[in-house]
Amino acid sequence: MTQVKRATGRPMLTRRMQRYSLLKTAFCLLVISGLIAVLLHNDPFPSVRRAAIRQRRRAEQQRDFREPGDKKSVESEGEQGNGQEILQDGGRRFVFELQSLVNGATGKIVIETKPLWAPLGVQHFHELMDDHFYEQAKFFRVVPDFVVQFGIAADPSKNRPKAIKDDPVLQTNARGTLTYATSGANTRSTQLFINTKSSGNSFLDKMGFAPIGVVTSGMEYVDAIYAGYGEQPDQGKIQRDGNTYLDKEFPLLSFISKTQDTAADPAKDEANGEN
Repeated sequence: MTQVKRATGRPMLTRRMQRYSLLKTAFCLLVISGLIAVLLHNDPFPSVRRAAIRQRRRAEQQRDFREPGDKKSVESEGEQGNGQEILQDGGRRFVFELQSLVNGATGKIVIETKPLWAPLGVQHFHELMDDHFYEQAKFFRVVPDFVVQFGIAADPSKNRPKAIKDDPVLQTNARGTLTYATSGANTRSTQLFINTKSSGNSFLDKMGFAPIGVVTSGMEYVDAIYAGYGEQPDQGKIQRDGNTYLDKEFPLLSFISKTQDTAADPAKDEANGEN
């Protein structure tokens, strides 16, 4: 009987050990998986990651065979062709030459469009700029510490009443941003304003005003736009008679004498403030 008991006890003990071993193995695998997940999430080797990034940047620099004077920052680098400079985000950079500023001064401002902010508005603005629509247009509405507004053609025959659909507001109306003026939903056409308030006009965001670009250089000239007439010019008369009406009634208004893509501007580096 004793021998029988020993013989039957051994396989029972082995099965228990097998089950215990399997449970222990499963638990260890679970713990190891959890540790790996935590390590991957927390990036325990930031110095290794930074070193890899530095190495990749050095490799990219070694592959760049341009002359040092031809290099630009990665963020603003773009392609040039057909008289246009296309930035990496699909935007473009334009120079506005301003005249009749305070005390008769002149100056240049540089505007970069931002398609990621407002693709419909930017595309429409590019079309207007390619047609030189804004040349000789006057800043007919100037509210200090708020906005300067322009965009009614100097020649009434060139006005474009057709409106485009609204873009969602993805960027706040900070100082220096360029935004379409509207008279309601889906009424954007050619009129634009530059926000001049130092703290921005964020309340315009909730009203549906979506910035399409930003002044990257020359805000001191925007601040020097003549503000003596305030909001006196009649927009209806400007639409009908253009600069003939403004020159007679408001001769001191500042205006845009010339516009061009920076790719076609021989002095673009100076105008762009070395950006």
